Amino acid sequence: MGCAASTAEVPIDLHANPDIEKLTVFDSKFVVPEGKNRMLRLKGKIFSFSGDSYKIVDANDSSKVVFQCLGKFMNFDEKRVICDGDGCPLFVIKEPLMQVDDKQYVYATDSDGKPAQELFRIGSNFGNTSQYTENLKNAKGEAIQLQGQMTLVSMKGGIWLGDVKTGQPIAKVCSPVTYKDFLPDDFDRNEYIVEIPPG
Repeated sequence: MGCAASTAEVPIDLHANPDIEKLTVFDSKFVVPEGKNRMLRLKGKIFSFSGDSYKIVDANDSSKVVFQCLGKFMNFDEKRVICDGDGCPLFVIKEPLMQVDDKQYVYATDSDGKPAQELFRIGSNFGNTSQYTENLKNAKGEAIQLQGQMTLVSMKGGIWLGDVKTGQPIAKVCSPVTYKDFLPDDFDRNEYIVEIPPG
């Protein structure tokens, strides 16, 4: 069951991506294979004394860890390391505590999982209902831009390759309320489902 069955204010039709290389940023092993959409379950960013460490799992099998986010509560650079399911670092996200604009900086990692060169930035508007990338390139070195849009009340929306109005939708983000009756275990209210089509 996908987000198409939800009452999202941003209706999105997802289709398999025909140009896999255009969207591959890190490694082709993370591309959703042909067949059906991938459903990921993740924790939303909230103020928590336990920090920002959590697992991103297959929404249909919570024992299958796809990615991990390792973070620390209230550190000065708000660094989070994104790892694959086995704990191998893929990239680092930094979001300084004191900043005028709302930007996150994404870095490649060195062999120890520490930030190396900056890969791209993610910006958002006040209220975080609109997101965009800056300086993002695919694995072939071609510039691409992703934009996201969320509704403020329902916190449902999507991610597009290119502009929200004219670009290709590549993911849906839905609150767990949409899925509560369809999945075997209960969700925390700060968790979300991300639906990604093949390619």
